Amino acid sequence: MMAAVSLALLKKHVRADDFSDDDVLLQHYLEAATASVIKATNRTEEELMMMNYGMLPAPLVQAILVWAGDMYAHREATGPSQFHEVPYSLSAFIKPYVRLTCKPGE
Repeated sequence: MMAAVSLALLKKHVRADDFSDDDVLLQHYLEAATASVIKATNRTEEELMMMNYGMLPAPLVQAILVWAGDMYAHREATGPSQFHEVPYSLSAFIKPYVRLTCKPGE
């Protein structure tokens, strides 16, 4: 299946589109963010894409970009300053797509 979010779009998002030194790292972050966002919806990627004419809904694409961009900017779990979650950032993008109940038979 084709990637829901392209590496080129992530590189634009993090302003790394003028060099390729970090491509492998950015691809890893993109894959991790995509898997995490899709898992958070309690749906499959196929279900989510069917909801939007074969493409991942724009809010979920934005959630993936934000999450992957944050991983790129903050590569370690600790730092010299305290990190704060932006209120409603990822959850506001993801929440409308979350399945609240299991499918029959699960």
